[in-house]
Amino acid sequence: MNIVHADLEINLPDEWLREANMLHFAPKGSSYLVDSDAVRDRDIFEVCVGDVAPVRRDPGVPIFNSDKDTGRTARDRVVSILRGFLSGAKLPPVEVVSLPDGQVHRYKLVAGTHRFYCSLAVGFSSVPAVIGFDWNSLD
Repeated sequence: MNIVHADLEINLPDEWLREANMLHFAPKGSSYLVDSDAVRDRDIFEVCVGDVAPVRRDPGVPIFNSDKDTGRTARDRVVSILRGFLSGAKLPPVEVVSLPDGQVHRYKLVAGTHRFYCSLAVGFSSVPAVIGFDWNSLD
């Protein structure tokens, strides 16, 4: 499956969707269920996926990537998220920062790329979010 987000095109392998039993998934709400315990003392709000700028990773780093710290493969991470959507599990919100006025998009995604693009792939129109911190702003 090809996912298009503004000018970014991403491939989500159909075999991962099939493994998670998500080929015929139809969202029952605008976003996945959120685990409010995952973020303490931060307000959770819904962000329209169209208001979030496409993620730009370094060359050679795919959107769906493996986690070096945990050893989980990209496939394992994505299938786990998709199964969470299907079962109605509560997942952590993504983290965003506001972009300056006049930009095409209102927010920049700073954490939760897999949850965001899995949400887009299965048809959610929004994602639960909290205000995060943009470490790149320290450069």
